Amino acid sequence: MWAWMMIILYLSLTPQVSTPINFNHMDKILHLGSYGLAMILTTLAYQKIHHYKSISLLFTYSLMIEVAQLFVVNRYFEVSDLVANLMGILLAIYLMKLLRPTRLF
Repeated sequence: MWAWMMIILYLSLTPQVSTPINFNHMDKILHLGSYGLAMILTTLAYQKIHHYKSISLLFTYSLMIEVAQLFVVNRYFEVSDLVANLMGILLAIYLMKLLRPTRLF
């Protein structure tokens, strides 16, 4: 779990190189998937922590990264990134409840 969080941090704070190809909304899909995976890993690593606490911690982590991006070349604070992060976290919870409703929550 911690390794994944460090990967998110590194990829989020590395100066972005502009590319000539623009994949519509690919950035938001990556945010959704990254934080969805982070939620799954957090839930598996810390099964005794209530999911509301995990949601709060992961969302706060993503907010701090977005603020830090204000100081990185070609990176920007985007509310839409925060929304994608939160949607990934919530989608992961929903999927985990569908797959293993009694064990995780």
